[in-house]
Amino acid sequence: MNIPSSIRKLPNNAVGKDYVIGDLHGCFDLLEQLLAHVNFNTRCDRLFSVGDLIDRGPHSLRCLGLLNEPWFYAVQGNHELMMINFFMPYLINGNLQTLHDIRRTGFLEYGGDWVKEYFQADRECMSDEFNNGLAMALDMPILLVVGTGASRFNVVHAELVTPDYRHSGQTVWLDNDIDRWVAGEEIAANTQDRFFWGRKLMRNTDHGPVQQGLATTFCGHTVAKNPRQVLSHLCIDTGAFISLDGYDPESSDYGLTLFDVKNAHWLKATYGRTNVVVDTTIESR
Repeated sequence: MNIPSSIRKLPNNAVGKDYVIGDLHGCFDLLEQLLAHVNFNTRCDRLFSVGDLIDRGPHSLRCLGLLNEPWFYAVQGNHELMMINFFMPYLINGNLQTLHDIRRTGFLEYGGDWVKEYFQADRECMSDEFNNGLAMALDMPILLVVGTGASRFNVVHAELVTPDYRHSGQTVWLDNDIDRWVAGEEIAANTQDRFFWGRKLMRNTDHGPVQQGLATTFCGHTVAKNPRQVLSHLCIDTGAFISLDGYDPESSDYGLTLFDVKNAHWLKATYGRTNVVVDTTIESR
């Protein structure tokens, strides 16, 4: 089967456990803390990411480097998209004279200034280490489909909301729609846009927690203090970067969330506390 590169389909994990991590935003050390807490086994366990590996936190390039690991799978988030758009002229001609955001992509303004460390002005290019990370970001899918049947789950950065939801009567795309994309049907541009930027579901309270016909769909992009579920979308962006010192007076309530798929519980690590929080509570709307 010829699956488009924008979607990746993976089998059930028959030998280990699957975990999903929220928006990392450079908080590599919080991820290390969580993986140590669950005794993550790189030989048989898998870690899935809802994207936004980079920006705002202290270790963006280390987070991008996770894409090298055979046990790590991530969808592209809007911050990876902004980085790619910012560097597109450089990707085309291999030359970079300045890091000014001439194309007004918003990348540097929204946390991308960390790339300045890897700019080599004398060579008019980025460092080899950064180039490797950028190349891997280009290859990130925008949707992951994991497993089949009752154990299936999907991973997207923001949401699977249909562009014409106000008139069609169908708010979100279903598994059979996703399966058509897996089989080769084109994903419309306005649909893809919501994969990266949509915030309808998590900012509205008039939907139920479960959508028949849509497997649990892990997402991020919209920050809250704890995980919440709307129409089978389970959002686990709990503001890892917000827990950095001095960012917010209530920073210790935020952190990086790791979801244990099999056991349906989540763990949160934060810069504001030394202990890892373990919980099963998921807010439903």
